[in-house]
Amino acid sequence: MYKKNKLLYLTIVVIIGLVFVILMNKKNREDLVHAPKIRKEFGLKNINVKKISFERNGLFLNNKQYNSGGISWYSEFHFRDSIVLFEDISTPFTLKKRKNNDTLKLIKDDIEFYLLISKELRYDKLN
Repeated sequence: MYKKNKLLYLTIVVIIGLVFVILMNKKNREDLVHAPKIRKEFGLKNINVKKISFERNGLFLNNKQYNSGGISWYSEFHFRDSIVLFEDISTPFTLKKRKNNDTLKLIKDDIEFYLLISKELRYDKLN
């Protein structure tokens, strides 16, 4: 009798856990799908970034989520003939992008860094 109750309890806990995980993943995916996209065909107004974080495949700029399409801490920004990782660039900086342009510009201390969005999109599964 004790083993049956324990098995029933364990089964209920596992089912509730699975439902919770499925619902949370669905909610996070919906949030990401409805977030503003950083893509070639969309423009991006000048964003003065004071706080940046990457959480659960989402890019958060000033606590607002963006669908960044594969842009992450290890994305490579180009400056002249050198490459700088995104994680090496500290805030504050400005991000901007023109509509129907493949280049995301990051401006820090009057220096412009460039990132090709199409190169980063190959990592995006929601494209």
